[in-house]
Amino acid sequence: MRARKSPSSFPACPSPGFPRTTFGPGTNPYLGVSEMTKAKHPETPRIPGILTMGMDEGAWGPGWWGRLPGALTAGFLAVLLLMGSPVAGWAQEADGTIAGRVINAQTGAFLEGADVRLVEVNRQTMANREGAFTFPRVAPGRYTLRVAYLGIDTREMVVEVAAGERRFVEVELRSATFRLDEMIITGRIEGQAQALNLQRSSDNLRTVISQDALGQVQEGNIGDALNRLPGITVETRAGVQRTATIRGLAPQYNSVTVDGFTMTNVDGNRDIALDSYPMNTLERVEVVRAVTPDMPGDAIGGTVNLVTRTAFDRSGRTFFGNVGSTNNAKRGTFNRQAEVTVGDTFGPEGRLGGLFTASYFEDVRGYDVSNISYQVSADDAFTLSNNLVYDRDERKRKFGLGANLDYRLSDDARLFVKGMYNYDYRWLHRRGTNWLPLANRVDAITFYREPKNVFQMYMAGASGTLAGWEVDARTAYSRADKSYPETFQVTTGFNGVELSVDRADAGFPRFGVTNGFDLDSPAGLGLRNMQITQAPRGEDEIAAEMNARREFRVADLPASFKTGVRASFKDASQDQPDYARYTASGLDIAGLSEAYTNTRFFRESNGRARLLPFFPGKDLWLDAFRTQPSAFTAVEPFSTQGRANTDWSISEDILSTYAMGTVDVGGLRILGGVRVERTSNASRANEVIIERVEGADRVTAINPRTSSSSYTNVLPGLHLRWNAGDNLVMRASANRTMSRPAPGDLIPSLQVNAQLTQPAVIIGNPDLKPATSTNLDLSAEYYLDGLGFVSAGVFHKSIDDFVFSERTRLDSGPFAGFDEVRRVNGDGGSVTGLELAWSRQFSALPGVLSGLGLDSNLTLLSSEGTYPGREGESLPLTRSPDWLTNVIVSWTGGALQTRASFMARSDRLTGVGGRAALDRYNKADRTLDFSAEYALPRWGGRAFFHTRNLLNVPTIEYQGSAATPVSTAYYGRQFNFGLSYDLR
Repeated sequence: MRARKSPSSFPACPSPGFPRTTFGPGTNPYLGVSEMTKAKHPETPRIPGILTMGMDEGAWGPGWWGRLPGALTAGFLAVLLLMGSPVAGWAQEADGTIAGRVINAQTGAFLEGADVRLVEVNRQTMANREGAFTFPRVAPGRYTLRVAYLGIDTREMVVEVAAGERRFVEVELRSATFRLDEMIITGRIEGQAQALNLQRSSDNLRTVISQDALGQVQEGNIGDALNRLPGITVETRAGVQRTATIRGLAPQYNSVTVDGFTMTNVDGNRDIALDSYPMNTLERVEVVRAVTPDMPGDAIGGTVNLVTRTAFDRSGRTFFGNVGSTNNAKRGTFNRQAEVTVGDTFGPEGRLGGLFTASYFEDVRGYDVSNISYQVSADDAFTLSNNLVYDRDERKRKFGLGANLDYRLSDDARLFVKGMYNYDYRWLHRRGTNWLPLANRVDAITFYREPKNVFQMYMAGASGTLAGWEVDARTAYSRADKSYPETFQVTTGFNGVELSVDRADAGFPRFGVTNGFDLDSPAGLGLRNMQITQAPRGEDEIAAEMNARREFRVADLPASFKTGVRASFKDASQDQPDYARYTASGLDIAGLSEAYTNTRFFRESNGRARLLPFFPGKDLWLDAFRTQPSAFTAVEPFSTQGRANTDWSISEDILSTYAMGTVDVGGLRILGGVRVERTSNASRANEVIIERVEGADRVTAINPRTSSSSYTNVLPGLHLRWNAGDNLVMRASANRTMSRPAPGDLIPSLQVNAQLTQPAVIIGNPDLKPATSTNLDLSAEYYLDGLGFVSAGVFHKSIDDFVFSERTRLDSGPFAGFDEVRRVNGDGGSVTGLELAWSRQFSALPGVLSGLGLDSNLTLLSSEGTYPGREGESLPLTRSPDWLTNVIVSWTGGALQTRASFMARSDRLTGVGGRAALDRYNKADRTLDFSAEYALPRWGGRAFFHTRNLLNVPTIEYQGSAATPVSTAYYGRQFNFGLSYDLR
């Protein structure tokens, strides 16, 4: 854990806090801690139960878990000893091996996901990402090898193996589907076929997005592609598809991994931003809805796994590049983008493979927002208290790098190292007008921030066979950083402005001045305050795992056993080098204002949304702050308390182990096992003591506070897959999963965010418990001739201790008018769903209709949560829609490929208040995107044109009912175009 500064290093500039008496341990309601131990020093404690040797068990659980070196050593030794054990027929003599590779004869592509069977002994395996397969310990004799792959003709061949022989077979599959000349069509069909074959052959419920489908989204944002899958909605933040809700479960209940390892983020939560990863480093994206015991168990909704590319994914050299631009209609700007991917194999027999990717995006965009707050009476009458309208200009510069190096020691053994880096720098400039009719005020606000986000991840590992076991060992390091080279907010305003309110359009109130006050001149402006709040954060995680798998026979039935251990250690911290609110004297407020006009502002409001014609000048105020420091006075105790309360650190350590096995009974595969995960947290924050001294509230002490917890989750799982026929796959599963509280929610601190539309005081809650869920799934998939399928599935999740945001309005004290937001556990909840999907290529239709394709899905959800204080009411889980649907219609003809994508979803609960009138919802929305690509065979490239958000439907949040919206945002249409080159 990084060293933390002492509270004595905070300047004695007390900050506005809650006007309370001394907060003693266990009694401070604003720290949200029921039990806290006073720290002897401000260091974040290392977690006793995992990170020290020789600790007594106490509250930390059994001593085995309490010794990291011992735990890892014991785990690895157990795996190694098990590998040598003559248990359940493992020691039976392995007479021979049949291995091979499955290749598309027309394109040379490896056919990952191909179903490979030895018919006579009912043994089945799946070709890996290099098309390779292996059947170890095969008795001498002749066998029928059957290889099936959707979209390609099934092939059978006779293979003979002798005792001690390793027989290698290269299987080439052919089909008329791949005899098309245009590379754009071939690439699309290959991608669809790969996705469907991986889905069909998976032991659990999984959906796959191919690399080709990822290439159909703008700016390399994975969220745009996920938004088209059954049961998944991706929430928009600042006009970008950011976080995934799976099966009605909010992002906090899902995990995002890279090759199975968790990503870090800088927002203090588990809501991984999907646009933070360089997409062109990916081969595909997998969404796993029913995790097996060999996967991390923190996935109540599911897991989004990003599978990275390697040079061995395709035979021969890989080269892909594109250049293009995007027009943002909202601001009339044009942006730039470029990507390149280069890969090849080298050395004897091509055993060394290297792949390099790079991407660059420079984006200038903007959008408009109207936010409304209300006073709500005891009888639920709404009175508008303020309406903040603003336009936001954003310039973004993002680049990503990826490198992957693989070395094949043999057909069964390999070493690899890989790294990914993503840099995202933004310039955010927001100008807003806040209309406050109850206070007779109108404010002009300028907000400016330069967030810099850096994500990096590095992995290394090895795999091979040892004593008849398939063994792999991997380690990963991930780090995310956010800093703010510049950030500030200035609020100026007029007093004594009597306003009338016209609410004919609830989302866009119109205000009129009734006392003749002149709002067209800055002469009467006064300073409300200036805030400088920088919150640099960092989070890093190191993880390591080892797995071992072996095939054997039980009662002459094919079976397998797999076991493994994993350890991960995460540290996160934040501090405030510059956090203060200022007043000023002796400044010419009007002279520090700048005229501003935006003729494109909120055209959708038909002139009802209005900005003042002037705002605090960003550069003018920054220059005054730097050259006239004596004119500014820090507001206390707000500033000191703010710095202290936003200085925190937390660590999270997880040890896990699992055992699972499979057995094949005819066409039925039974997979069962259990995973055990031990989690320990330790956090450090500051308790601010505020007392009344000489008639004023002052910070009299800053005391470090620590909090720690540990818990163990036992997560069993049973998964059934029945191949009821050549084309019909039925699945059933029952398992337990969990969701850990977000690190930022566990910190024993109070944090103030006055820059939100509705300012908030955010309270940490170290007493949060992990949510757990019992999950049931039943589904059927029928795969159509050619490329297509029909599927139906039902699921039910019974959730204990789900976490939600409890929001109340503060009516007194220095934070009067702020919302107090606290994360708390609900009493229990459930979600039941029906998922339907239909995908079809209509190649049998005549003429131009043969190029039609359809991908459609519908998800119906019914969720219920029991919330403290709202018992007896029927409320859904937060962010869970009642329904969502996607329809994608594609057409291919000659060198042209087109695709139209439509998505719609119902209202979703976003926040729970003390009663129904205080609950918040996102309103139902819909999107329509269109893309077209045209092959240019003379030079091996293609031209592309993508459009996004054609309907320009607003993002709306409302309180109580749709008649009282609290936020309306229009992000505008986008048009992306360019050229690409793909050497396959």
